[in-house]
Amino acid sequence: MSMGILSLVFRSKLFVIGLAFLVIAFILSAIAVFHTQLHHYSSSGSLGPGQYSLGNGSFENSYSVSNRTLILESQNATVGVLSGSNYTTYNVSGRLVLHPSDRPIVNVLKGNVSYVYNVTGVGYPASDLAVPALIFALVGTIFAWIGLIRIFRGGG
Repeated sequence: MSMGILSLVFRSKLFVIGLAFLVIAFILSAIAVFHTQLHHYSSSGSLGPGQYSLGNGSFENSYSVSNRTLILESQNATVGVLSGSNYTTYNVSGRLVLHPSDRPIVNVLKGNVSYVYNVTGVGYPASDLAVPALIFALVGTIFAWIGLIRIFRGGG
């Protein structure tokens, strides 16, 4: 009985077309999630009193950032760090390691600070395939459902 239903289902051209669209959508989405090698950005320097935006906006917008590390070193400095919507003030005496969630803005309130800012990003060069994969999945689902409805209504 089940083999009869399966052979009937796979005789429906709309269902087979829908299934083909779904397979193509699966392949495209699988390709879209593969990433290339890790990319790194690093900057360092010394900061006196004032406000500084660290990092490279074009780098951080081009890749999916997986890790940010900000290392601050000073003998005696007061520093405010804005990351996202969080602003925190630190008294830096020695070495301070932070992991900001966004590109940091450093406000040196008192003293001088040496910094090292490292960012690791992952590139997804085929991520644009996700859009056609979604379209293929929607079209495939619609075709498959219409094919199944026609089969079970006796239209084939």
